[in-house]
Amino acid sequence: MSSPIPLAATATASGLRSSYQRDHHITMQRLRGEKVRLLYDNLWQPVLSSLLAGGLLVVAMWPVADIALLLGWFIALAIISGLRLLLAQRFKRLPARQQQRQRWLRWFAMGAIASGCVWGASGLLLFSHDHPGQIAALSIVLAGISAGGVTTLSAVWWVAISFVLPILLPLKLQFMFQGSPLSLLIGLMLVLFLGLIMATSRRFSRTIHDNIALRVSMAAREAQLRESESRYRSIFHQSPLGVLHFDAQGQVTDCNSKLLDILGIERSKLLGYRMLDRSADQDVARAVKDALEKGSGYYEGTYRLPKASVGTPLRAFFNGVHSASNQMVGGVAIIEDFTERKRSEAIIYRQAYYDALTDLPNRRLFIERLEAVCNEQASSQRGGLVMFMDMDRFKLVNDTLGHAAGDDLLVEVARRLESCLRKGDMAARLSGDEFVLLALFDMTEAETLDTQAARYMETVQQALAGEYRLENRWVEVTPSMGYTCFDAAACNHGDVLKQADIAMYQAKTEGRARLRRYQPWMRDEINKRVAEQAPNLPVDR
Repeated sequence: MSSPIPLAATATASGLRSSYQRDHHITMQRLRGEKVRLLYDNLWQPVLSSLLAGGLLVVAMWPVADIALLLGWFIALAIISGLRLLLAQRFKRLPARQQQRQRWLRWFAMGAIASGCVWGASGLLLFSHDHPGQIAALSIVLAGISAGGVTTLSAVWWVAISFVLPILLPLKLQFMFQGSPLSLLIGLMLVLFLGLIMATSRRFSRTIHDNIALRVSMAAREAQLRESESRYRSIFHQSPLGVLHFDAQGQVTDCNSKLLDILGIERSKLLGYRMLDRSADQDVARAVKDALEKGSGYYEGTYRLPKASVGTPLRAFFNGVHSASNQMVGGVAIIEDFTERKRSEAIIYRQAYYDALTDLPNRRLFIERLEAVCNEQASSQRGGLVMFMDMDRFKLVNDTLGHAAGDDLLVEVARRLESCLRKGDMAARLSGDEFVLLALFDMTEAETLDTQAARYMETVQQALAGEYRLENRWVEVTPSMGYTCFDAAACNHGDVLKQADIAMYQAKTEGRARLRRYQPWMRDEINKRVAEQAPNLPVDR
């Protein structure tokens, strides 16, 4: 057995149905009232046009038609038209509530039908088989009146059809009863024309109905728009992100307070600022152009306003805004302050790629740089050198003066190395007291490169030689260095590093404070020593 439906739920459902039916009834009543008002508002021009067309028809039929009959027909048309105009005048004087009464639609329909019957009577009374020119004039006038009635009466479809049918049916029957092939053809064309008129009227009626329904719902939609605008304004002002409005020329039209805080600027100075000017940030200008041309744009970087000494790391999403006619009228930007994120990224980057003690690049960054030099196409006309170095007696300094003195020594070595660097060079700390240096030269000839490299290394050796101030005393610490030269267009970074390391090992073997350039025989010498000291170890080929 199914559970009984709660009374509260039943009452709620009933109340919803009642509310829907009441709203639907009100909506339909307003729709009908608007249609009737449209019929009366558009009555003056077609009625006057009908009288003018009737006068022209009288002139055209005057030579062939009975004068009394012709004048009687026109007087009847004038009386019906006058009554319709008086009815429209009275309707307009009524309050809007009384205009919605059903009787006004009935009276309008009676006037339209009467007018249609009068025009249809002309197809019977004024039709003359012996005068084709007058028949053509009559047919043209009646077709024009029918077409005009469709355009002005289709707000209520059945009223338009009730006006058109009495006009065209008598004329169609006259042609059909005439019996000639031409008249039959014209009659069939009138049938086709009548069908087209009815279909057109139906389409007009639906269009008018949709337009009036839209107009009736405008009040509710305007209220919704005001509510939506209020919500957007609340988000606009309370958003934790910066919001910026700009027009189709890239000029700032509005912004929220958060954006002013991000940029550190006053509202009066930001409003009216042209983001597409030549003096503006070109990356931002490009993002604004993308938004206006493609619908969206993106910017990320350190943004600096003109005359500002400090920039602000931020990212911005630009989106174009279209009008109701799908024309680009401007855009909106959502802006996020990247200051903290950039600071965090910089810290992470330093930790990943730089030595914490000496602040020099570490092994990872150095190898990536050397590998890039060996792989980039722009290096085809460049040569270079890589130097390996460690400090003689570094362990003795650590053991006698302490690790703090050892750290001070490494920092001082790093600073002296940096003082020797030219633009594009790099020095790095690999580990312990091992340092490396990469220098590039705009030459590839072996002899010239060897000369420049030797001169460069002598400068480095002189900078690193000499005494160091450690623990309030001067200590003499010398470097042992080995280096190799390479052609950047045909190098392997692993081989280059190994050659420099072998050269440094040779310098250490020969004694302290030595500088040696890699020679192929050094590899063989090392392989020989390794084989003598450890026969079971593989020999480097």
